[in-house]
Amino acid sequence: MSTCRINQSRQVLKMKTFTTILVLLLATVVSSKTTEGPLNHCNARIVGGYHADISEIPFQVSLIRGRGPLCGGSLISNRWVLTAAHCIESPSQLQVRINSTFGLAHGTVVNVNRPVVHPNYNELTTDYDFALLELEEEIELTDEFYAAELPEQDEPIEDGACLQTSGWGSTENGSGSEDLLVTYVPVISWNQCRKNYRKTNAITERMICAGYYGGGADACQGDSGGPLVDGRKLVGVVSFGTGCGKAGLPGVYAKVSAVRDWIAFVSEGYDSEESEE
Repeated sequence: MSTCRINQSRQVLKMKTFTTILVLLLATVVSSKTTEGPLNHCNARIVGGYHADISEIPFQVSLIRGRGPLCGGSLISNRWVLTAAHCIESPSQLQVRINSTFGLAHGTVVNVNRPVVHPNYNELTTDYDFALLELEEEIELTDEFYAAELPEQDEPIEDGACLQTSGWGSTENGSGSEDLLVTYVPVISWNQCRKNYRKTNAITERMICAGYYGGGADACQGDSGGPLVDGRKLVGVVSFGTGCGKAGLPGVYAKVSAVRDWIAFVSEGYDSEESEE
């Protein structure tokens, strides 16, 4: 999908009409506020995005340690979660909350058996920002509660494609959200993103940039590790950015297709070893 389509069926914007000029002014203001549905698939933001039910993104999970939220993640099979490596700096006592609209309540909490950080992960550059979490127990998947699909190795992503990201991270007022929030962002060309980040970060071939040149829509602190998806296909992992939704500095996501073979080697290979025992 190369452009973002207006979703009229979920539009709930309400405003009073006093004059034509006032309507235009209000429209400008309201476009930056939280709504209950996307006015435009690429015109909302987690920093002010719309509330979603977990049934819309059933593979979205919340990483927790103790009572505190840590990061997001994506269920990619009945035993494995894909998240960001920078979320696993302290791997002890990690748990995953699954099948819940709320980051800190409801759903099912499952212990993490072991984390596997990508061997090429670089803390300084945030390159290869991937980690796999093996759960202590298998999760029962259904037609409604399903894992994310994965792209093929090195599968390309079209510039301008409208992708969805979600999480429980910081909102407009800087605090985390109790409810799952969703936003849609267009893919920025890799070359353009390299130019935008040339003074601060090195954008590598393992990264995708998505957002608006004027800023506004973005993932934010606490959304790290969460999904960037095209439908059910997991194409990116929330990695980093300079601020949240800043003009000229789109969000940066770890590119899943760059490490598809590694994911298969770790998850499918380990599962095969278990079945042989």
